[in-house]
Amino acid sequence: MRLQKRLFIIIRNIFKICLQFVCLPLCLYSCHGKKTSPVSSDAGTTVVTTSSWSAAYAWAAGAEKVVALAPFDMVHPSEYELRPGDIPMLKDAGLIIYAGYEIMTERLQKGLDIPPDKLLRIATNYNYEDMEKSIMKIAVKLGTESIARENLIEIRQIFNDMRKTLDEKGLSGQPVVVHRLQTSFVLELGLTPVIFFGPASPEASEFIAVSKADASYIVDNIHNPVGQPFKEVLPHVPYIQLMNFPGQKGTKTLVDVIRYNSSQLMQD
Repeated sequence: MRLQKRLFIIIRNIFKICLQFVCLPLCLYSCHGKKTSPVSSDAGTTVVTTSSWSAAYAWAAGAEKVVALAPFDMVHPSEYELRPGDIPMLKDAGLIIYAGYEIMTERLQKGLDIPPDKLLRIATNYNYEDMEKSIMKIAVKLGTESIARENLIEIRQIFNDMRKTLDEKGLSGQPVVVHRLQTSFVLELGLTPVIFFGPASPEASEFIAVSKADASYIVDNIHNPVGQPFKEVLPHVPYIQLMNFPGQKGTKTLVDVIRYNSSQLMQD
């Protein structure tokens, strides 16, 4: 009986050892074969932008937490100057987006000891190709390329729809007197600038040139309107103001601005 008991114990121990050798590879295989979660994006990181325009670009790129330094209702956002309360936000930001024409640009680049890899300069206008480059530039930083591409499809479709509507109204290719800071938008919609003005107030020579222009619109800049006097020399030509920076007229995103500006051009 003792011999049998000893044999049973020996066999049991051998079985346990064999079982460990069988289970260990299975466990390793199970751990190795388990699907890893997709690489997480930085969409939730805090993105600090200089203005509502660069903020709109960040949202289009897929950012979720966006802080704009210049107030959305500010008339001249590029003239916003940094305040003491802005410094901690800039220091804690995961990414800081600016365009380069802001008054605060030099201080961002040199005066605050911000790591260069946290600063991202983009081009802001309404030329679709430039918009695509800037939006994707942000998206690459945040790892949100797929979201950005979806938003760009929407932006491109809106431009296409607006161009089609202008064409149906017989406005495609029509000549316009345009504020220089609205040039990209009118060109993207297929209008033809014949005279440029601004951002300074018009001079006598510009009045003479505009008075001789065969224009369908006087297109001014809502953030810096200086073209109202041209209505005196072209009283029967529609005068409109377009925007660049979201915030006015209920706008927040790039899509909002494109739709608002297009609605101004399509008024009867």
